[in-house]
Amino acid sequence: MRKQPLQQRSRDMVATLLDAASRVIVERGLDNFTTNHVAEAAGVSVGSLYQYFDDKDALIEALMQRDTVQLLVVVDARLRALIDADARSITQGILEAVFDVVEGDPCKRELMRHWDRLRTRSTLRALEQHMMEACRLYLMRHHEDYRVDNLPAALFVAINSLHYTVAHYLSLENPVLQRAEIIGALSDMLAAYIGAGTKKKAARRRPSSVKQQRS
Repeated sequence: MRKQPLQQRSRDMVATLLDAASRVIVERGLDNFTTNHVAEAAGVSVGSLYQYFDDKDALIEALMQRDTVQLLVVVDARLRALIDADARSITQGILEAVFDVVEGDPCKRELMRHWDRLRTRSTLRALEQHMMEACRLYLMRHHEDYRVDNLPAALFVAINSLHYTVAHYLSLENPVLQRAEIIGALSDMLAAYIGAGTKKKAARRRPSSVKQQRS
């Protein structure tokens, strides 16, 4: 963003521009999205728009960042509600919330269709960091159930696998698989991956216990 909105008037202008950008994306699609269209929809001059955004890519990036904040509010609420559930149930619940948010918003759906060619690095990085911290807190709460040898590596792999699969699926025009199939498969995968360390440690302890029983 070219100019940080410090005063309320500036923040209102940015919000107006982002709301207008969202409407233009829904009406015209991302390929026909221009700053002139946004300025017209917002009822301001294009010069006023350029006070805050360098170009349409910067505008889209800011819109995605705002959408991410809104999405994380929903994710955090679902996480709090399911904090005592097992790994599969909480993963399924969070994924269902994510799909509900994206599928219920035409602008978010259009952005997801083109996520691989947009400026998504900062947005995905912020999402990754937030989810890594949320998962870390969950696993600390359930440390007796899930023993992970290398927690940072496990979380990095698990979260980025979920992010890419969900983003790729939501970008498809006519997916072969149903939403429930994707959510179910991802929930199974994450639960098995997080639980693998616990099973390995249990297997290591088993021979010694058998030896003691024989003696």
